Amino acid sequence: MFWFLGTLLLAVSQLPKSAADIQLNSNAPLEPYDLLYDNAIEAYYIGDWKSVILNMERALRNKGALRRAKAHCCLLCANQTGFGEPLPGLGMALPGMGPVEDLGFFQKVVKRAACIHECEMEKVGPASLHKVSEEVALEFRKRSPYNYLQVAYFKINRLEKAVAAANTFYIANPEHEEMRQNLEYYKMMAGVQESDFKDLEAKPHMDEFRQGVKLYTDDQFQSAIEPFERALEAYFSADLECRAICEGAYDYDGYNYLEYSADLFQAITDHYIQVLNCKQNCAVELATRPGRDKPIEDFLPEHFNYLQFAYYNSEKYEKAIECAKTYLLFRPNDDVMIQNLAYYSAVLGEERAAAITARENIQQYMKQSLLEKELLYFAYDIFGIAFVDPDTWTPEEIMPQRLRDKQKAERETAARISEEIGNLMKEIENLVEEKSKESNDITQLVREGGKVLFDGITISMTSKELNGSQRAVLDGVGTEEECRELHLLSNAAALKGDGYRGTPSPHTPNEKFHGVTVLKALKLAQEGKVPLKSVRLYHDLSEKVRKVLESYFRLETPLYFSYTHLVCRSAIDEKQEGREDLSHSVHVDNCLLNSEAMECIKETPAYTYRDYSAILYLNDDFEGGNFIFTELDAKTVTAEVRPKCGRVVGFGAGKENPHGVKAVTKGQRCAVAMWFTLDPRHNEKERIQAEELLKMLSSPVDAEFQGVAEESPAESKQTAETPGNAQTDVTEETDSISEKQAPVTEVQTDSESGPVSDSSTINASVSSAETEQKVSDSRDPTAATSSALDSRDRKEEL
Repeated sequence: MFWFLGTLLLAVSQLPKSAADIQLNSNAPLEPYDLLYDNAIEAYYIGDWKSVILNMERALRNKGALRRAKAHCCLLCANQTGFGEPLPGLGMALPGMGPVEDLGFFQKVVKRAACIHECEMEKVGPASLHKVSEEVALEFRKRSPYNYLQVAYFKINRLEKAVAAANTFYIANPEHEEMRQNLEYYKMMAGVQESDFKDLEAKPHMDEFRQGVKLYTDDQFQSAIEPFERALEAYFSADLECRAICEGAYDYDGYNYLEYSADLFQAITDHYIQVLNCKQNCAVELATRPGRDKPIEDFLPEHFNYLQFAYYNSEKYEKAIECAKTYLLFRPNDDVMIQNLAYYSAVLGEERAAAITARENIQQYMKQSLLEKELLYFAYDIFGIAFVDPDTWTPEEIMPQRLRDKQKAERETAARISEEIGNLMKEIENLVEEKSKESNDITQLVREGGKVLFDGITISMTSKELNGSQRAVLDGVGTEEECRELHLLSNAAALKGDGYRGTPSPHTPNEKFHGVTVLKALKLAQEGKVPLKSVRLYHDLSEKVRKVLESYFRLETPLYFSYTHLVCRSAIDEKQEGREDLSHSVHVDNCLLNSEAMECIKETPAYTYRDYSAILYLNDDFEGGNFIFTELDAKTVTAEVRPKCGRVVGFGAGKENPHGVKAVTKGQRCAVAMWFTLDPRHNEKERIQAEELLKMLSSPVDAEFQGVAEESPAESKQTAETPGNAQTDVTEETDSISEKQAPVTEVQTDSESGPVSDSSTINASVSSAETEQKVSDSRDPTAATSSALDSRDRKEEL
């Protein structure tokens, strides 16, 4: 108990301070961080970079200050209104001793509530002021503010700040391809130091632990001791804060609070068990690294595993014994640690070793944690309030026998059901495989051959002539005049590397690529740089293709655009001699093609939601560039199509249609590439914005405002709230950015190696090899002697 009170007072006095804490002592309430976040996003879309930085930095500080204030008030009031203090005339007021004693106990409860309320009102203002939506909370958990900040800092040439913000975001989002490219670009910039690549959201206990592991791995055992000890101190400080935050408002978790009708003690039980569940999960929160789904296993015990061996190698046997005994509190049957303890005791002397005990704070921590688990398991057993123990070291007997038997029966039932389902699925797969060959021809007849809807369009080749399924070639979709107009539009509006993250030669170094989306072309039309009617033709012809495919393939549900791109690929004359590569290697549009294994895996980073694809060709005055279909081996060509004006190749986007493009060896090949989905959730948002803008520009009332039309705040907000990750190239005509891209800034530079930002990040077109972030892993070190063993038997990925 004394340890707990001492730690509590220490934590209150040592809660982290920042610039935001100055505001906590003023009379003005703390400004809500979600409001500051919204202000920053609005500033972002008008290019007010200093306001972006000011508001976003304040939002981050205020969020941290709010958490610290809540933890401070909770811990402070717990100390000031202790339940162990006697009340005048009542002595020790314990509930259940009588109605008067009950009143005395609840008097303490009410006083603590009043203390917390007054403390929070003084420091941050009313609680209602700081309620944020789950969407905003999620953005902060994903570290999205740093995504905006890195762009804003780059714009004002504060590179060290931009690098730190970019690195902070990337650590929590390691699959974000554009941010990875940004970091690679920053590494090549003059003036950027390695020390600039900081994690501004780093947890002190995790940083110290990683430093200790690095030194330990390098056999610098004595130097590793101090970081591990600091990590433990920071861990318990963070744990105390986390547990204090858990004592917040009740989460109705699916209940409608108006319909919640628990009595007094049931309501107290529901809330308290929820608080205990949260406190138990602090162990998970503190052991989880940003960007990882799972925590480090046995995170807290592993500190003492490292320390016992480090102290032993530093010949500090008393400390080695203390840490070994502490570790055995968690793992009492660990044979290696038992052997080590025996060896340390023999070296030091059995009598002196017997007097050394495990660390007192860990004994108290485990006692508290096990009591919490007992209560949680009891509530699980009696009330059905689910509890999943986050720790692997919990003794089996903590769980009631009845609950153990119940869970064992449930596991056996689940295993049996899983086995039965597996057998059934195998039978179904066999049946499907047997019937698939028979049904292929029927499917083609049923799914293909619908009307083409428009006069002048002819079906030149069907699936049968193209030696596959879900394939068609249609001619006459566009006229010669329309092709010329779109070709001119592409040369006037297309940007180098557009849709390819700014890379001018994304698929082959022997060709250059230019592209433009409907929205970007439309914005150029607003500025008077290209004819509006040409952009409208771009939109209308692609819509015509969508309708034709929807009808021809006899789809029962509508097709939605997932991406549209007017793209030209041009041969680089001096690089054509002896050329053997493809303009675009063979791939599949909605899965990852493994040609060696003859399979296609439908998972990210493929655009798995794409269902159909089409290419509308605009010209044929070039050499090479034929479209090919192949088998899954990516080598056996099953059909070849020569592009020409008005010709469309349409096909299913699945593994039945691997395809590629032969090398363009002379001239320029232009086309409108389109990808479609049956899922409206992936409807192309840029195209939706373009269609709204086209409607506005078509209105006689709004015509005079064509030159100043801007994206509406509602659109900006929608885009900003759905930032997406770029994906690996799996498309026919473009390695496009994610359809769910945000925030959007259209910034280009004349330099091919300079920054290009067409999403929420700054993209670099560089040809350097990829480099990985170097993060040290712990390993199994060789024991210093054959008598004491390093009990670590696995790598920690840190």
